[in-house]
Amino acid sequence: MTPLLKEKKMEIKIRNVDPVIVKKIDEMAAKQKISRNEYLRRSISRFALISEVTDLDQRYRELVDTLSDRLQQASDVIESNTVLIANLLDR
Repeated sequence: MTPLLKEKKMEIKIRNVDPVIVKKIDEMAAKQKISRNEYLRRSISRFALISEVTDLDQRYRELVDTLSDRLQQASDVIESNTVLIANLLDR
């Protein structure tokens, strides 16, 4: 069995952050009972994935719209066929 390769973790340093902002971040982290570092790590991870989730959501909406159109087309064909069969049976 091959061991999983571990990616090297990277550091991000942010300078010149307003102390009021740092205090607010600390308060939000405390509410979740996690460290500032963990809170920021999770926040950055979510931020990095937002565009992917937004793109996936858009693709999902387009798929739903396409399927809705196809269902309407199928319904129209069924309606048309029902009328045609009814006319044939009336003869």
